[in-house]
Amino acid sequence: MGGDAPVVRERLRELSGPELYRRNAFRVTGASTRAARRTIVRRRQQIATAAKAGVAVGPVGELPLPDAAGPEELRTAFDVLDHPQRRIVDELFWFWETPDASDASCPCEPELHRQHDEAVRAHARALDAELGGGEAPRRRGAGGPKRPAGKKKGRGGPQRRAERPEEGYWQTAARLWRKLLGQRAVWAHLRHRVAALDDRRLTETAVTVLEAEVRRVLVSAVAGLAARTQDPARLARYCTQWTWTGRGVLGEALEEQLAPLYESAESELRQTGEELAGAFSEGDRKTAATAAAGTLRARVVPVVERLDAFADFGMSLGVGQLSDTTALLLNNCAVALSPASDATPPVRESFDLLDLALRLKPYEGTRRTIEQNRARLDEAGVWFDKAKPVFDPVVKALETAARQLDRSDAQGAADTLEAATLPLHELRRLRRGALAGLPDIPDAVDRLCDSAAILFNNCAIALAPGCGRGLRLLELAEEFCTSQETRGRISTNRLLLDQVREMGLPYGTSYGVRRPRKSLGTHLEEIYYGTSPIAAKVWTSVVVLLIIGLVVVVSGG
Repeated sequence: MGGDAPVVRERLRELSGPELYRRNAFRVTGASTRAARRTIVRRRQQIATAAKAGVAVGPVGELPLPDAAGPEELRTAFDVLDHPQRRIVDELFWFWETPDASDASCPCEPELHRQHDEAVRAHARALDAELGGGEAPRRRGAGGPKRPAGKKKGRGGPQRRAERPEEGYWQTAARLWRKLLGQRAVWAHLRHRVAALDDRRLTETAVTVLEAEVRRVLVSAVAGLAARTQDPARLARYCTQWTWTGRGVLGEALEEQLAPLYESAESELRQTGEELAGAFSEGDRKTAATAAAGTLRARVVPVVERLDAFADFGMSLGVGQLSDTTALLLNNCAVALSPASDATPPVRESFDLLDLALRLKPYEGTRRTIEQNRARLDEAGVWFDKAKPVFDPVVKALETAARQLDRSDAQGAADTLEAATLPLHELRRLRRGALAGLPDIPDAVDRLCDSAAILFNNCAIALAPGCGRGLRLLELAEEFCTSQETRGRISTNRLLLDQVREMGLPYGTSYGVRRPRKSLGTHLEEIYYGTSPIAAKVWTSVVVLLIIGLVVVVSGG
């Protein structure tokens, strides 16, 4: 292309971004896009004279800058207007106004100018609102979103989202610019302006460059806000209104703005992961996890969430992998802060970190791991909150009863076990209620109750079998047993005791339940419950008496 192209592209780069309209030379100076060169020179002299006299020059034009331009900004703007190759760029992005007699050679229909000016007006107001300058003063009759008829103007207080005018401005700007850029008349107008400026430095090559690059400049305005907005989700909605410019166009503009944030988050993740992996003792890991979690919350998660809001617009950045790695590190911090322990409950921070990790939408494998850890934390929380206060007294009672039986104190063991029946009933109630849906804990309750049944059985056979207490202890054993093996043994013992009582024998024995019991989550070691010493001593005598009784019965028959 000719010598116009480099200058036009340079000016397009200068205007690109959210300040697209704030940097526009016509807006800064208050000059009209139809102003002749001599008119602009007079305007420049007027402002310079006023500045020397210390007199402020009021805003001119429909949409003056929210803040008055400084001397350097004014000088730069007038220099742009003095250069036709740069001026034509600013003309595209400012008001064309309705053609009149002073510009009778303009080939445009008034409706084209109106649509163009409405697009510029809406876009400029939308960007002003995002940049914090608020809405510039409206000229009487200027376009913009209207209040429905009959609706009164609000009187202070925070506006509801539906009342935010920039929502309508963004929609109007995107819709009208899309419509305009599909019309050949737009480019015919700019070619007319090239001829009207009548400067040998400016050719129609400038219009060709504008036509090729205008979409990139337009999306640069919304893309430039992506890295600074406090509400990425809202900006992402605005981005969807500009996808008509081309997926690659919007994606490249967003990537250019967000790539530095992505690289910063990657670096933070790498360093944080190394620090966490370098801590080996439990105390060091907790300290490192606390620091790592703070770093991730403050410096990484906000970036990941910002990037994720714009991930569907065709960027080549590895946003998914970044989210997954961040979620993994959050998971590791949560585990380090609440290691598996029967002594201390999980800390609230671990739950929060796992919830935050899931919010980042990690890959499927990572998500499953985090969900499993979250379920285990829930289980541990229920264990310490509901189950452990009941488990501990029962475990203590069973351990005490086992020691008493070892010392041949069957009466004391029976007293200890009978005192534990209330917490045992409470455990069984919890097992059907609050603990029912949790893995492992219901099984632990069943094993603990079975252990109690074994001890009740062994106490019964250690006492005089014909006494009523032994029978009552076997009834409790039958009530609390949970395994078929234990139930079968206890039933046999109960049958033998019944037979002994019916025959009126003073002594008797029964099968002792001898099987290893290890109750997970109950602090019980492996305890072997066997036939008691007292019962063992009378076993031979009882068998002999039973045989004699059978012989007598047979002989009598």
